Amino acid sequence: MKILIAHAYAGIGHKKAAEAVRDALQKYKDIDVKCIDVLDYTARFFKFSYPSTYLFLINRAPFLWGCLYYFFDIRLVDIVLAPLRRAFHRFQAKRFVRFLLAERPDVALCTHFLPAEVVSGLKRKGLFKGRLITVVTDFISHAFWMARHSDYFIAAIDRTKKDLLKRGIPEDKIKVLGIPCESKFSVAKDRAGLIKELGLEKDFFNLLMMGGGFGTGPVREIIHSLSRESRIRDSIQVIVICGKNKKLFDELDDARKFLKLRLKIFGFMNNIDEFMEASDCIITKSGGLTVSEALSKKLPMIITNPIPGQETRNCNILTGFGAAVRADRVKDVIDRVRGFIDCPEKIIGMKARINLLSYPNAARDIVSFITQK
Repeated sequence: MKILIAHAYAGIGHKKAAEAVRDALQKYKDIDVKCIDVLDYTARFFKFSYPSTYLFLINRAPFLWGCLYYFFDIRLVDIVLAPLRRAFHRFQAKRFVRFLLAERPDVALCTHFLPAEVVSGLKRKGLFKGRLITVVTDFISHAFWMARHSDYFIAAIDRTKKDLLKRGIPEDKIKVLGIPCESKFSVAKDRAGLIKELGLEKDFFNLLMMGGGFGTGPVREIIHSLSRESRIRDSIQVIVICGKNKKLFDELDDARKFLKLRLKIFGFMNNIDEFMEASDCIITKSGGLTVSEALSKKLPMIITNPIPGQETRNCNILTGFGAAVRADRVKDVIDRVRGFIDCPEKIIGMKARINLLSYPNAARDIVSFITQK
């Protein structure tokens, strides 16, 4: 069996979801698997501008991004504009189409809507005979995800399935298996040993801060505010994962000597699972993959300033289930942290409710589904 896994690097989550499925397939010796970024098969300018435009909008103009996100999800707008979008994507992805038709995989699994839409178009024309599996990497889908010639849609949770049904996807095409993340997130480790191994101090409330692979979010403001809170700062240890944001890393490193706070700073790390295991709570954005990883680790979340669009939808699901709390202002973050310190039972309750949303073995289950069909 030949399996092609395709993603598009517009934020690191789609890539990591694809790689999680790829890694889960490694134990199958009779399967030839390739994992690619579809943007590598587009024109140089498109490859550069696609993620750059997205990052510019979410960082510099999130309100505009939210307006565009919801506008393009209006049914009438999608009916009118979807054919133009599909034609544009097919034109930009001509090299990907040639690659796909030359490889002729038995299964094309897509963790981003761009390759899913292109492959769906090929199936509609009868040019691609393999199976197309679209993995929706958010809790609520969008019109862009509606690659309607997909053989199956993999949904994150039951709420995702309900949304897909409302959009006209047949129930027998929807499988609720979760958002795939690396298998290590499903493995429990010794917390005390990890705290020592990671160079952390023991016997504190460990507060993990992440902004995704690009280190976005109001990290600086939260750190300085926590430093001024004498009531809680003696009880906590703050762990900041800056991702690829070197400027943030350097700024916090310089400020650390003046802050009255236990502060541990890290750059881009490959052992996020261990940091989550060692933590009591995470302050983060509500991107699909980070959320899935935190859920797999039963880690309660404080979600800061979710970007209008997919992050807001994810946040609403998480807070609705009681697996996370939302904090739109820095003051709200401090209040949430104070509440957890003063009432530890809140953390215990959130951990219990996380079980309703957690699919720690999603990658393995997706692979089992693919290989058994």
